Amino acid sequence: MTERGEPGPGSAIRVLMTPRNEENPYLLHLRHGLEQVSVVTDWWEMQRTGIQTLNTLMAPFELVAHRRRGAQILHLHWVYNFGWPWSRRIPFIRALPRLWFAALLWWAHAIGLQLVCTWHDLLPLNPIFDDDRAGRAPLIKRSKGIITITESAKTQLVEEFNIDARRVTVIPEGPPTIPGSVPKEDALEHFGVTARPLLVAFGHLDPYKGIDALLDAALALPDATSYSIRLMGAANDSEYAATLERLIAQLLEAGRDVSWLKGPFSDEDLRLLLAAAELVVIPFKRITNSGSVRLTMACRIPILLPELPSLSDIPRAGAFWYDPGDPTGLQDALDSLVQADPASLKRHVEPGYQWATSWSWLEVAKATRSVYESAIGAGRGASK
Repeated sequence: MTERGEPGPGSAIRVLMTPRNEENPYLLHLRHGLEQVSVVTDWWEMQRTGIQTLNTLMAPFELVAHRRRGAQILHLHWVYNFGWPWSRRIPFIRALPRLWFAALLWWAHAIGLQLVCTWHDLLPLNPIFDDDRAGRAPLIKRSKGIITITESAKTQLVEEFNIDARRVTVIPEGPPTIPGSVPKEDALEHFGVTARPLLVAFGHLDPYKGIDALLDAALALPDATSYSIRLMGAANDSEYAATLERLIAQLLEAGRDVSWLKGPFSDEDLRLLLAAAELVVIPFKRITNSGSVRLTMACRIPILLPELPSLSDIPRAGAFWYDPGDPTGLQDALDSLVQADPASLKRHVEPGYQWATSWSWLEVAKATRSVYESAIGAGRGASK
């Protein structure tokens, strides 16, 4: 230990991490990197039963068990596993999940766990509690360490939640795992693409991603304009999924080549899609940090994005941009880009590639360990 009570450089730190998601590349890379800097991570699973509400009610006992096994840090990444989806329909119960979440954080503090939170999203992209902004309050109060992925996210967090900037550490993501290469013509043939260029969007196709805006803009393009569209991923909002299906049906009626691979997709599906893609289009309505953008840039694929303050960390020269406040901004950008020489589009990918791959996962792990050390030191200081 150092004089401040923080673990020394070689001392092992034990971290309890949630939510458990072994398919999330960020969490897997982070845990592997932390192993290399003497940080042992365990999952706070909250998966003892198939009922999410019951799992959260049993969570205090799990916290005690992990604390007895030596856990020092509780590291929260997302809070979706704390919600009770059924409660939103019952007015007098609606606030209970949020209040229980606050009680769990108090309990973690009471038994000696130091809270660290990575704010991947300023607010959850899909509602979790009755009031997600109020649900952030106990995180702010209890956190001994706050991490954001980008400087713009830190700025937003500090301004919107009135947090002391000194409490927030920016630690970018490491480089995404780039799928193995496939010849473009083979990939295009796999998807049955009949018109070029191929426009692509993938990942969680929920309202925040703005895929309806892409389809609307595509509908408005002149009949002589050539393009195909492939969407890949699940839309968890049933009403939004119906909207996407209606727009796709209109495009098909107009003779356009458009299809949507719904639901979860395999690594092989993604590998083929990225090999075939000639332009990735993600018209975000709101976003804090996007793995889809980083993966696209790491694969050196041209990308079209809205000019949002939350995306200001991305090099201007590393993407194509449109003004989301302009009613025809996306349509005009698409019209220009689908008619451009593909080689000219490729000339813009290098700055994005450098940005997406600028930190190694070992550097990320070392910086994260430093946050853990400070949190433990702050916790010891507060208990004196």
